[in-house]
Amino acid sequence: MTFPPDAAAGGCACLPRPPDMDPGFDIPAAPPALAFVLRYQDRWFGMEKRVAFEAPDVAAALAMMEHEPIGGWAELSLDGAIVCRRGGEPGGAADYWVAD
Repeated sequence: MTFPPDAAAGGCACLPRPPDMDPGFDIPAAPPALAFVLRYQDRWFGMEKRVAFEAPDVAAALAMMEHEPIGGWAELSLDGAIVCRRGGEPGGAADYWVAD
């Protein structure tokens, strides 16, 4: 944080100013979001669903999909190419994602 040179600069010189109010401060640009498509079997209705969404990377995309009602299969694609597929162990063991 920086301190204003005097009270005429916008306030008490004893209080710090947030960096974005500093004239020399540049807010960094956010990384471009990637467009993902999740295709999966709905756990409750058994039909195929597709959900398009944006995320900064694959890890964030997987975290965003955590609450979707994914049934027996699923695949995540980026720009039409499959990035990973959902797998599972027989007998109801924990599910996992396999990178293609």
